[in-house]
Amino acid sequence: MASTALLSGCFPNGQSAQESTAKNFLFFLVDDLNDWVTALGDHPQVKTPNIDLMARSGTVFANAHAQAPICGPSRASLFSGLYPAQTGIYGQIPDDRLEAAIAAVSPTQLLPQYLRSQGYYVAGSGKVSHQGGLDSMFDEYAGRRGENRGMYGPGPAERMKWFDGRTHTDWGAYPDSDEDMFDFQTATFGVDFLSRHMQERGDKPFMLALGFVRPHVPWYVPQRWLDKFPLDEIEMPVVRENDLDDVPQAGRDLAAVPQMPTLEWAEQNAEWRPIMQAYLASIAFADYCIGIAMKGLRKHGYADNSLVCLVSDNGYHLGEKQRFAKMSLWGRSTRVPLIFVGPGVQHQIVTDPVGLIDIYPTVASQLDLPANPENAGRDLSPYLTGDGTLPVQPQVSVYGEGNYAVVDQRYRYIRYADGSEELYDHDNDPLEWHNIATRLEHEATRIRLAQHIPNDAKPDILGGKLY
Repeated sequence: MASTALLSGCFPNGQSAQESTAKNFLFFLVDDLNDWVTALGDHPQVKTPNIDLMARSGTVFANAHAQAPICGPSRASLFSGLYPAQTGIYGQIPDDRLEAAIAAVSPTQLLPQYLRSQGYYVAGSGKVSHQGGLDSMFDEYAGRRGENRGMYGPGPAERMKWFDGRTHTDWGAYPDSDEDMFDFQTATFGVDFLSRHMQERGDKPFMLALGFVRPHVPWYVPQRWLDKFPLDEIEMPVVRENDLDDVPQAGRDLAAVPQMPTLEWAEQNAEWRPIMQAYLASIAFADYCIGIAMKGLRKHGYADNSLVCLVSDNGYHLGEKQRFAKMSLWGRSTRVPLIFVGPGVQHQIVTDPVGLIDIYPTVASQLDLPANPENAGRDLSPYLTGDGTLPVQPQVSVYGEGNYAVVDQRYRYIRYADGSEELYDHDNDPLEWHNIATRLEHEATRIRLAQHIPNDAKPDILGGKLY
């Protein structure tokens, strides 16, 4: 295992990480947060003090990847503990179809249901499942789409910047106050739940899932958050003008999202910097909301017996590969933050590849619950506790039936449904500018990584509809 020690975190009353076992579980799901968090170091101007505090107190997985680069199949995989290739869920599955789709291939329970079966009280708010909150996952849920002020807005009567109605994509200052933001309401629900749980249910263990929408589009935040990132001071991503020239046609077709802005449009209309500003501001606002919930965890006495996990469902391109979108098999779409904090969790950065598929078995283990034999992922506890290591296992992401990316500690291999390929050497090409798949000296690497692509994948149950 490759890891680097972080600054020691602080446990209540000087308690060491090894002195207790987590009883409760606080789960933060952040929508479309790419690897622009301080602990991962991929943008120097992010403002994430609350995520940074978690990183200094726990284990950061710096090479973590979503099993799908889009919300629905990523969350379906995370909560079921099954790969998309096992379920046939490659696109945006509605919440009301999720349980039946999983039941058709496995008797497993979704993670919140599993915890309920083990005596947990499960509460949640915000965007937890793809469309908010699947009723059967919760004992108590608040804040799904259409409630309060709406999950993604609602936006102003007219768009500010981008007028294609096929996407929520837009950016600018809206609304006037933090209190009117859906994520603020999600965070305050979490604090309220923590304040009353002991009174209402005594020492019954709980899972609290809080799903924050920002930085999902539209990138609307109150003006004060935009002001934290002056336009003329923003450091822009380094991009290559002809970056797509060595990408197979299948790759360009798969990643084409005509409803989203292109880099060419953003540059011609002087909107790249405002987009960057709005995305960075949205990250900062999501971090602020995470901080509200974490303060509630400490205030109400649960910090010393709770496992906390923070994760994003997929990444996002901010001009790289000439696009502003997720929905691709390149690194910016699949690499995500994944942080665990809690009793027994060591302070370190782990660079071995892991996936969101590993969250379910890891949570069960850290809560000292029986393993679910249906889980396809691995229990990452040896990393968290420092008791050992696991063999390096490349991570597999999929977008659309037959299109796969395989990532190890050094390389990203992509194979599309038509057999065309990409290969990137992150040691020498971290921005994935040079496709070396056809070079003979890399044939062994390409063949080795291709062996991790499943040859028995379930057909697409959504009829090819990705979004």
